[in-house]
Amino acid sequence: MADNELRNVLDNPIYIRNLENPSLELKLAAVKKNGFAIQYIKNPEYEVQYEAVKNNPLSIEYIEDVQEDVAIMAVKSLWNSLKVIRKKTDKIVREAVKAKGWAIQFVENPNVELQLSAVSKDYDAIKYIKNPSEEVQLKAIESYWGAIRFIDNPTINAKRAAVKSSEEAINYISNFDYEDIKLFIRDNIKVIKYIHDSIDVEMVVEVLMEEFEKEDISPVYVRDYLELEILDMNKVKFICEYGSKTAKKILVDYKLSM
Repeated sequence: MADNELRNVLDNPIYIRNLENPSLELKLAAVKKNGFAIQYIKNPEYEVQYEAVKNNPLSIEYIEDVQEDVAIMAVKSLWNSLKVIRKKTDKIVREAVKAKGWAIQFVENPNVELQLSAVSKDYDAIKYIKNPSEEVQLKAIESYWGAIRFIDNPTINAKRAAVKSSEEAINYISNFDYEDIKLFIRDNIKVIKYIHDSIDVEMVVEVLMEEFEKEDISPVYVRDYLELEILDMNKVKFICEYGSKTAKKILVDYKLSM
């Protein structure tokens, strides 16, 4: 009889639902063939849970009192299995987010530490975080400037961080004013490529005069300024007239390197 039952289970793991009080051997045989067979097993032992989830992580949906390490195995194997885990311990949630930042969408009221972990793993996980703090916004942008696209109300520091990383970020930023634009130009002169039609030339000159008079102006800023074709002005003359000693030295070095 036992041999027949085993053959039936091996042929069709769902056959286990027809058996009253199946042995551990039969339970294991069923879930090793088809993890979803665990839905027909009452109070599955640890070994049965383990083999079912190993076969198919989503089978964890049918385990009421799942062992924590079995759940961790599930989320490490398939991050979105977190969605169907009934009892999500902090450790299970942390491991899921480590596997994929997007897993945070299945966590109610995630703390800041978890949010930071999520956006560090996947910058676009921020789209699943409601009202992210500035710290979380900056961490996501640090991972990739394009995270700015998924932030509904970025802080000015988040906007600046994105623009500083890539001038293209300005295309995904709305609700900026005159003073914001001045900050963006200070952070990345190349942003002018995308907003030149909507800004005042005098404002640009004002910002440039303030930046170039600084002794700690960066060579990158000077180079980007000199190579910015959209900016129609005598750039060398401007630096000679308004530039600091550092700016003029950078200009000379740049010209000599050409």
